[in-house]
Amino acid sequence: MLKRLPYTLLFLAIALAVMLGPLRPYVAETGQLTPFLTTRVFFHETLSTGPLGLFRYVALFLQGCLSLPWFGALLIVGLLVGIAYATRWAFRIDDSLFGLCWVIPFFLLSTYTEVGYGIYLSKGPQYLFLVVLPALLALLAVGIVHRLIRRSGAKRPKPRRWGYVLSFVAFAAMGYYFWTATYRDKNFLNILEMKQAAERDDWQRVLDLSRRHREVPTRLQVCLTRLALYETGQMGQDLFAYRDGDATYNAPVQQQWMRLIAAPLLYYHYGKLGFAYRWAMEDLVEYGMRPAYLRTLYRVALLNGEDALAGKYRDALQHTLFYHDEEALIRQEAEAIRPLTNYTDQLDGDDGLVEFYLLQSFAMTEGGSREMVELSLMCSLITKQLNGFWPRFMALLPTWKEGIPRHYQEAALMVAQLQGGADTTSLPISDDVRQRFERLVEASARLGDNSSNAYSLRPEFGDTYWYYYFFVEGMKTN
Repeated sequence: MLKRLPYTLLFLAIALAVMLGPLRPYVAETGQLTPFLTTRVFFHETLSTGPLGLFRYVALFLQGCLSLPWFGALLIVGLLVGIAYATRWAFRIDDSLFGLCWVIPFFLLSTYTEVGYGIYLSKGPQYLFLVVLPALLALLAVGIVHRLIRRSGAKRPKPRRWGYVLSFVAFAAMGYYFWTATYRDKNFLNILEMKQAAERDDWQRVLDLSRRHREVPTRLQVCLTRLALYETGQMGQDLFAYRDGDATYNAPVQQQWMRLIAAPLLYYHYGKLGFAYRWAMEDLVEYGMRPAYLRTLYRVALLNGEDALAGKYRDALQHTLFYHDEEALIRQEAEAIRPLTNYTDQLDGDDGLVEFYLLQSFAMTEGGSREMVELSLMCSLITKQLNGFWPRFMALLPTWKEGIPRHYQEAALMVAQLQGGADTTSLPISDDVRQRFERLVEASARLGDNSSNAYSLRPEFGDTYWYYYFFVEGMKTN
């Protein structure tokens, strides 16, 4: 027993440290992408899928528990420890070779931790449990058979010194293999954390994650940051101070990852309810009754006043394991979203290009609620479509009781300089912004128009709209 304990404790430490450390958001995401309902209909439908129907049902139940990462991780690791001990028992392996018994657990765990973006594409989401359960039962069956047919009085092989060395080498090699096979892309894990914080309406957490992230962000991270800035009322003050980027999604195949991961979330919070419902429904048909999709369908039905339909989605959510939404949170979301629905909601086609559609649709929007006008103004700044800047700016001016947000001050000075015909001297623009703009004009004239200009001006002006307008180019919206 004492010879087995170090391997057991070390495996527990490694597996739990990975799953509850860097992979915690991945574990939680797997849970909410697992279609499992506690209804009799779902039970019978799952059992009818084939000989492994019962295993599939239990596997889906266990994987749904990953929604609570600590609980799901304990389940996974506990079953894998069981496989290691069942391997020893089934093949009567001596304690000196016990390290060999961990080859299968490390390998099986790596088949789950290596999936990465693939969790959004798989129609069979039981990456681990559907394999672990039959494997465990098979090993127990082998052990029983061995004990039935072995000769009476047979003894275990005697331990040999080389066995301890082989055992340790095998364990260490598989531990290293597990670590290297595990998908730990920083942008991917950051995306999942930001998305999950947004689903909880924890917008400050989204901004903290964006601010602390050191990698060049993907467009999805940029979009989640912008959404959080809008929700917290900091869009006009701080948007261009956050890092922009269009890093490639580190996935083996290139898909419309923004659409697959967060289209319903983004469209829902920006009031594009038709698109939110469309993509959630299409994915539900494609990948099953995942709680992530049911949550969006329920919210959209409520906002559309479709109470009977909302009741069906609410009933389905109540039959999931951990996704019983708080009504107070939903009402709070609805109050924030309704001012953005002052338009004819029709599906005019986004081709799966979520960011592009949102930017263009808001940039071309005229009138509407105050929130819609501000989003229209900001999206026109982001897309650099400045012809309609002044009507939107002047419509919002009376609403800025605490002063014009910084980026709008910057844009007003720049647009007046570029287009002429506007007197900004009477606008309540701070002296600091005016003086900073004068320094930019002076520095640009001195440095000239060359590629080093952006690098030279970034330290002082990198957090301004001016820098974004002149030097941030070529971003591939998606």
